[in-house]
Amino acid sequence: MYALIDCNNFYVSCERAFQPQLQDKAGVVLSNNDGCAIARSQEAKDMGIKMGHPYFQFRDTHRDVWVRSSNYALYQDMMYRVTSIIRKYFPDQEIYSIDECFCDLAGYALLDPTTLATRLRGELLQCTGIPVCIGIARTKTLAKIANRMAKKKSKDTGVYTLSTPEQEAEALAATEIGDVWGIGSRHATRLVDMGITDAYKFTALPADWVLKQMTIVGLRMWRELRGESCIPMEYHRKAKKGIGTSRSFGRPETNLKVMLEALATYVSIAAAKLRSQHCVCNRIYVYARTSDHIKEQDRFACGLEVKLLTPTANDGELIRIAQSILRTTFKQGYRYQKVGVMLSDIRPDTQVQQSLFDTKPDNRVRIAKAIQAMDKVNRREGRDTVRMAATGNEGQWTMKQEHRSKRFTTKLSEIIVVVAK
Repeated sequence: MYALIDCNNFYVSCERAFQPQLQDKAGVVLSNNDGCAIARSQEAKDMGIKMGHPYFQFRDTHRDVWVRSSNYALYQDMMYRVTSIIRKYFPDQEIYSIDECFCDLAGYALLDPTTLATRLRGELLQCTGIPVCIGIARTKTLAKIANRMAKKKSKDTGVYTLSTPEQEAEALAATEIGDVWGIGSRHATRLVDMGITDAYKFTALPADWVLKQMTIVGLRMWRELRGESCIPMEYHRKAKKGIGTSRSFGRPETNLKVMLEALATYVSIAAAKLRSQHCVCNRIYVYARTSDHIKEQDRFACGLEVKLLTPTANDGELIRIAQSILRTTFKQGYRYQKVGVMLSDIRPDTQVQQSLFDTKPDNRVRIAKAIQAMDKVNRREGRDTVRMAATGNEGQWTMKQEHRSKRFTTKLSEIIVVVAK
């Protein structure tokens, strides 16, 4: 058996956990630069605010809706707290995304999984303030469907278990084919045209047809829906083959110096991600562009990839190369909206072959130790406690966050103060 634990309206729930005045009120969390809705309370959904709804379109028409800018430091820390509590109940855990995780219940045959899940849900709400729904079934794909049923049919308990073939058939028949985990929009449209409108009808298709039309991935999902576990747990995330970081500026930028500082910041973020998976990169691509929503004659985009002499994950080295690329490709007279970096040709840091033309190998070792010390401090004290001087001071290039709440759990100066009277 597998369980899928999904945090309800996660970003909104994180905001409410520390701001109880927001409970039971329509609210929205905005994307980068306060562009559009990326999380909505149930009250906001009921008012017709859609995912991706541009903020400027409902700002004046829904004045009673509270809004918050994305507060990723808070959300990441809250997810860490949630998964830590889950691990006490179900140690075999796969973190699937920032707001959901799978748990393998194979070792709990003598215990009632529904009772355990209900107890876990109560502790999560008490200790973190985050409400969750839990779906339990024989496979991961069925657990996804069970989770949807928990949100629809078991709102009070928040737990739904598919423990019999009859329950599975009922849940499959109630699930539209486009809502099945793993079926994309193209396949969903084709299946609907064939009269396959729900998951139950899909399971009645011949295996040979599914394999031919939807490849082995579709066949694996078909088998999962029929109760055959085919998708194993992934306890360790696979190393990424490419790591990119980019942001849109708070306002269009024309100053090269400001863009170089922003680029240095993004390179540092990407390099830290690279080191976290114990890898180095051998290629770096830097790009910049104007907005797509301006006159065509005012648009401009540039980008250039460089192969490194020696693979590295060193902030300073990558920043130097990235800034050199931007200086080469930058053109005056344009109002840039975004700058970004992509690290590729990634390999384990144990497979680095030194170049014959590397004149300072000992210096490289000393710098690596300094970077390790910086990472250690930043893990303990928070990101950017120690950072490269090339990143400058946060200024006009930072993304717009006019409605960001405090970083209640990760920044000491913003911690909640309780006054006893």
